[in-house]
Amino acid sequence: MLPIDWKRMRQLLPHLILPALLICYFTLPIAIETFNRPADINQNECLAGSENDPDLIPRPNSGEVRIIRLTNAGEFVRRCDYTDVLYELVWDRLPAEVSPPKKPGAKSLPRFTVMYVHGWKHNAEEDDSDLGNFRTLIRKLADANPGRQVLGIYVAWNARWGLGVLDNLSFWSKKHIADRIAQSAAVTKLVGAIGATRRTTNEVADQFIAIGHSFGARLLFSGTGQIFIYETQKFHPGYPGGEYKVISGPADAVILLNPAFEASLFTAFHSITRAQEQFSSNQAPLVVSIATDADDATRYAFPVGQWIYGMIDSRERTTLGNYEPYFTHTLARTAGSGCTTSSDVGASEQFQAAGLCLRRHAFSSAALMHPHNPFLVARTDRTVMGGHNDIWQPSFSDWLFRFVDSLRVKHEQSDKAK
Repeated sequence: MLPIDWKRMRQLLPHLILPALLICYFTLPIAIETFNRPADINQNECLAGSENDPDLIPRPNSGEVRIIRLTNAGEFVRRCDYTDVLYELVWDRLPAEVSPPKKPGAKSLPRFTVMYVHGWKHNAEEDDSDLGNFRTLIRKLADANPGRQVLGIYVAWNARWGLGVLDNLSFWSKKHIADRIAQSAAVTKLVGAIGATRRTTNEVADQFIAIGHSFGARLLFSGTGQIFIYETQKFHPGYPGGEYKVISGPADAVILLNPAFEASLFTAFHSITRAQEQFSSNQAPLVVSIATDADDATRYAFPVGQWIYGMIDSRERTTLGNYEPYFTHTLARTAGSGCTTSSDVGASEQFQAAGLCLRRHAFSSAALMHPHNPFLVARTDRTVMGGHNDIWQPSFSDWLFRFVDSLRVKHEQSDKAK
């Protein structure tokens, strides 16, 4: 047996460390992602007699949150979760023979549904901060809307390893999973099904708001963006200088918080902004992106990764919330912001609440001030959101609650104008 040349080994060691680290960086995520939750065998229906059978749950359950879990491939972990959500929305609109049981004294009320798609480093475990904060938001909305049936839908996916500091290595792995789920059209299916349950025949119409954070915003935008573009083109006036009819979409509004997707994906929306056509004064916001300049994950890590993957154009390397040419609004503390006391989100193009002001303005002399354009890209700072995951801090969370609640009035005006 030949003796080990330790001197030679010490000389080689520094040259082996970097390749070893690179191998671990690219293979560790692949190994960990193999432990993803399995998909339900039955993807087309919830079988009778299943655990927590939706057919047996009395309705309605206002103020509660329902969780829908998706696999890495965009399949339902439990198909009955999807059925449970739909039953909660249509419990009083089904034929008697297939209707779920009703609670004593159950009343048919207008629906107010809020769907949330979480982002990086979150999941649907009971100790997850996003799930807890979303439940708090839904309870507040239910308390503020006693004449409406309020339902929260938490869309969960495999966005967290649960390995502490090692989770920081999962950024690009989770980006890939988010894109796989988006390609499956699972989120489009959810949004389409929930949106299809809306009714506008009541004095107070049903309302559906969808919120996405980080890679969850990437998922949500991928699942709704093309539909919004289709609807916008459908309501184009048909000639230069005309006015768009009131545009609607699969959800009444989509809110993107610190979205982790490249600005180039928003180009089709930005290109709608022309001086030739106008939007109706009754037009409500449809897509609202809000990002902070304190978000290191999207401001620094994302561009580096995009550059490594060969993305050269600045719009491909920069996230929507960091690409200034697409900015339309600021969200800032009210002191010195120029907000009035008005809380209207349509006519005045601003919304003030909880000490914060959302206001449309031009970011440069070349920018177009296009009133009532329903696609908003707002920039804020660390005093409002202190980082990538700081979307639930009290003042912003309260402002978001008030903004979502106020959209109801504008949506009712939009419905009457159609």
